[in-house]
Amino acid sequence: MRKVFLLVLFVCIALIGCAMAVTPAANQTTVAATATTAPHLIGGDMGTYLVTANVEGANVTFDSDYKGAITGGQLAVSVYTTGTPYRTITVQAPGYQDYTANITQYPAANQTVTIPVTLVPLAATTTTAVQPNATTSAAATPEMTTAAPVSPAPTTAGSLPFAAVGAFVVLGIVAIRSRR
Repeated sequence: MRKVFLLVLFVCIALIGCAMAVTPAANQTTVAATATTAPHLIGGDMGTYLVTANVEGANVTFDSDYKGAITGGQLAVSVYTTGTPYRTITVQAPGYQDYTANITQYPAANQTVTIPVTLVPLAATTTTAVQPNATTSAAATPEMTTAAPVSPAPTTAGSLPFAAVGAFVVLGIVAIRSRR
């Protein structure tokens, strides 16, 4: 009876150790393996938004989708004319007020809609405090968007895999001894 109890105990410990080893902790990042396949074509005609801005390297976001940075004074964003239309554009650059506006024109097939953006530098102050970026109008922009998030570096699983392997070793030893 004691051997059966120990066997069940070690099996439970091994299962818990395995489950904890494959479940990332709060400070861990999972890295999924991705297979390279041919792109799935959505279909439909394409149009383009051409965002022009006065600040090189400014980040452009449509709704909550980061689209890229201004290069050479512009950024072309291709969209499907049959897709869900974007509603807002946000352009951000360090040292400038964020620009947020509603998108009111939508490109048709093979058409380009230009969205001109002029970023305004933040006012210089005589204090040494850091000035946060301000949106153009808090009432006009109910939600704030940010640039693409940066993922933390992956961490290792720590000692959990070793605990699971150790539990399996002990389980094996108990199983071998119980057969004798």
